[in-house]
Amino acid sequence: MKTFSDLLATKASLAVDVNGTVSYMCLFDTLVLDATKPATVNGIEVLPKYRYLARDGVLTIPSPFYSWYHKISGQGWLLIPDNFSQ
Repeated sequence: MKTFSDLLATKASLAVDVNGTVSYMCLFDTLVLDATKPATVNGIEVLPKYRYLARDGVLTIPSPFYSWYHKISGQGWLLIPDNFSQ
């Protein structure tokens, strides 16, 4: 990325690789993964590493992926601004 225009032209998507098949999801989509198959998101191993979080053979990531990953991997707090309309 060389300029601010390049940043604006970048698509905000996640490359989800499940068992060798890559699909692209929106950055804020809920991810539903089959916990029996290896999966990576933008090259980050999700399954089998976080298989213990799956329920009934399905790992559901309901929040934006990077917020979820930051919390699950124990990287500390992400600051989220409060509603300033008070």
